[in-house]
Amino acid sequence: MLEILKLNHIYKIYGDKVQHSALKDINLSIEKGEFVGIMGPSGSGKTTLLNVISTIDAPTSGEVLINGENPYKLDSSELALFRRRKLGFVFQDFNLIDTLTIGENIILPLTLDGQRVSTMDKKLKR
Repeated sequence: MLEILKLNHIYKIYGDKVQHSALKDINLSIEKGEFVGIMGPSGSGKTTLLNVISTIDAPTSGEVLINGENPYKLDSSELALFRRRKLGFVFQDFNLIDTLTIGENIILPLTLDGQRVSTMDKKLKR
C-alpha cells in the first residue's frame, strides 16, 4: 500500500525554564485508504499531534512525512502552497471568514490558485 503519513520519533516540548513534554517518541504510519481515529484523555497530546501533522505547530524533533515529503523543510511560501493543495481540515467549530459568503469561503483556495471563474462556479455547483 501507499504510505500517506509517516511520523518518525516525534517529540514536542513546550516551555523554556519549565518544560512540558506533550509528545514523546511518537511513531505512526497511515496508508492510503485507512481510516484512523485519535483518542485519549484530556491533556494526552491529541491536539498537539494533529497540529504537528497539519503543520500548524512544528515538532521539537523528529520527522513528519506526508506523501513522502517533509513539509517542515519547505520555506513559508512553499508551505502555504503545500497546505492549500495537499491538506484538508474539518474543524470542530466553524472556521469561515465572516466577511465572505459560504460559497466564497468554499472557493477561496481556488481563487488563491488563480483558477478561472467558470471553473470555480462549476465546482461550487457540484
